[in-house]
Amino acid sequence: MKKTLFCALISLSSGIAFCQGPVLTPLGQRTQAPAIDLRTAAIITDTLELPFFDDFTVAAGYPLLNRWTDNQVWINNTFPVNQPNYNVATFDHLNQYGAPYTTLNKNTSVYADSLTSIPIKLDFFKTGPSTTQNYTITDSIFLSFFVEMNGLGDAPEAEDSLILFFLDNAGKWQRMWNKTGSAVNKFDLILVPVNEFEFLHNAFQFRFVNFTRSTGNLNHWHIDYVRLEKYKKRTGGFDVFNIKDVAITTPDYSFLKYYHSMPYSHYKADVSGQTNASNTLTLKNLDAGGTLPVQTRFAMQVRNQYNTLVYDFPFAANSQNVSKDQPAVINYPSIQMDTFSGANPCFTVKYLTIPQSNDGTPDAYNTSSDNNTITVNHCFNPWYAYDDGSAEGGFGLDYAFLGNIKGQFAMKFENVKKDSLRGLAIYFNRSESDVAFRSFYLRIWKSLSPIGQPDNKDELIYEKYVSKPSYTDSINHFSYIFFDTTLILDAGTFYCGWRQNQPYILNVGYDNNYRYLGQDAGNPNLFHNLLGQWERSDAGIKGTPMIRPLLGKNIDYTFSTEKISQNKTQIFPNPAQNIVNFKSNTAISKLQIFDFSGRLLFEKNQPGNDLDIAFLKAGTYVFSLTNVAGETTNTAIIKQQ
Repeated sequence: MKKTLFCALISLSSGIAFCQGPVLTPLGQRTQAPAIDLRTAAIITDTLELPFFDDFTVAAGYPLLNRWTDNQVWINNTFPVNQPNYNVATFDHLNQYGAPYTTLNKNTSVYADSLTSIPIKLDFFKTGPSTTQNYTITDSIFLSFFVEMNGLGDAPEAEDSLILFFLDNAGKWQRMWNKTGSAVNKFDLILVPVNEFEFLHNAFQFRFVNFTRSTGNLNHWHIDYVRLEKYKKRTGGFDVFNIKDVAITTPDYSFLKYYHSMPYSHYKADVSGQTNASNTLTLKNLDAGGTLPVQTRFAMQVRNQYNTLVYDFPFAANSQNVSKDQPAVINYPSIQMDTFSGANPCFTVKYLTIPQSNDGTPDAYNTSSDNNTITVNHCFNPWYAYDDGSAEGGFGLDYAFLGNIKGQFAMKFENVKKDSLRGLAIYFNRSESDVAFRSFYLRIWKSLSPIGQPDNKDELIYEKYVSKPSYTDSINHFSYIFFDTTLILDAGTFYCGWRQNQPYILNVGYDNNYRYLGQDAGNPNLFHNLLGQWERSDAGIKGTPMIRPLLGKNIDYTFSTEKISQNKTQIFPNPAQNIVNFKSNTAISKLQIFDFSGRLLFEKNQPGNDLDIAFLKAGTYVFSLTNVAGETTNTAIIKQQ
């Protein structure tokens, strides 16, 4: 990241700034469960048989309970770069409350997150209805997986490592593989043989653990496409390299041109100007042993909040070759969304692909789903949001050696139509420096002074004193700060931000997935002022701070439930800890659970009258219930610890 007049960026792996200006910091809060002691094996009564497979596409948030014994890693699609398929398991160093596992101390290292398989039967296998055969050390059993350091998060240091352990027949964990940290940012395929007799028992397990210095969330590892299988020999090696799979890696999560979400009335006031002309899906051909591209057919279905199909882009005549050398981007028609009913409606977009060849690997493992279909839920909301709700780091002002001067940050928004501004939603991030009791002033500007000139022409329209940041221990970390007066904003430009009188990094959440107009360039909406004049933020800051202006009528922005259907469907209790109950005057045919960025986390047909939601982390989710009449009710549910 290059140097400008007043600022330089640090990488997410460093907590040290070298000059004045905006600074990125590592993510300081991630909802996790406590680590399992490496010396203690989980007590599991059931076992799996070969082959073992998980590409993490079935679940988001926690790992699958029928594959893994712990829930410390985070299953997501926001941290990785150029992943094998959508969703990876991310390792970090924070517990379920967003705090480090141990006291911060850069001179000590500890075991942090772990991911442990359910016991796997490796003593013998069936060869017929009543015959068996023992596994031997010459059976070519391999554990394979893809691993990446850093991604869009923080690069592990050379002192940090990801370690793989096997559980032997004496109940001891043996280290079999490890990788030390670096700034290399790509997925590598790793092969580890199971070729010792002591591992061929009826309760074999493997475990990934990140070993890291006790410095908070400063190291990220991502693994994907985990397989344990008895492979066949072929020319040049084993067929473990021969992955026959064309997989979805990344869909478009928003269909708006400038924002991830905005008020529906604002969108309808400028449909053509606010609709994203781009609607893409990225695919990857994982066949490292192949040479020919795979012709892949693709389709798309859009359903409104009543589960009615409103747009169908069929498979017929839509196909594209997917090469093994680089990701393929499929271009779908853009989606205009001005025909939905309700103040802030939701809709779902289902992307479907059918590779015409070389796509048999998931089927060979009897997976419960494949990676050829993905569903994205999009909701209009009573706020403007550039961010998608996921924080890959923190953002703040670094004073360097300037001392106690007035520092300001401003973020530009374009208001489509005249409306009322009632407050700001801000994602406050926790990191190494404790700023929990630092005060600041929220500010709203109509305009800023010209770049590089004295700031005496700023048009400030509101300022609010905030005694300290407000932190929440949940996935939805946003704090809602309401003004003591309603501001009426005309259509056009306005700015949101803050002023601070002391040198500290406020550390607002930073969404590193965001790119302005989809371009890999600096975010032009960010401005800082440390020496009495405004400057554009460094070109290396390509993502967005997570600040959302709250617009429109006076409602409960955090957990409001919009009535988008007249059917009498209820979900209770709300908030809920373990069990949620469903009550409806019409039978419920389908349940879907989305996070607030629109990612589908869970889906079940005929869910019955209740659901155990222990697999969800604390936070706020959208529960979408569809009845047999095709009517859908979307409800925001708070999941408590």
